[in-house]
Amino acid sequence: MLDGQVARLGNMSSTFGAFFDFVLDRYSELIMFIGVCYYFISNHYFLCSLSAFILLIGSVMVSYTRARSEGLGINNKGGLMQRPEPVTLTGLSALICRMFSHFNANGVKYILPGNSIEIFETITIFTPVITIMVILI
Repeated sequence: MLDGQVARLGNMSSTFGAFFDFVLDRYSELIMFIGVCYYFISNHYFLCSLSAFILLIGSVMVSYTRARSEGLGINNKGGLMQRPEPVTLTGLSALICRMFSHFNANGVKYILPGNSIEIFETITIFTPVITIMVILI
């Protein structure tokens, strides 16, 4: 997220470098979200995997829309969620899930007494974060 700004500050920026940075940023973002989607799907978290997939599509569309509008000469610098926010929030959510799972090897699970209904599981930390990002992207 900082490599383009560092290149500009060091007077090492170029048109090819900006393009290459843009492409690599998209690849890294997509690989991260595909990994999150794969994890959710392989562990049968359907709603969370669906939200993560929608977030993946949204992140690509934000980048595409911004690049396309700049190509047409339209100033498009606004928006609630740009590239750094989803990447940072996803990383923080993963760290928090890992900290919670430290308490129990299988993750923290709270089950309603007398039922088999899980009201909280470690991975559910991701669900509201991803849902909020989907709405704001």
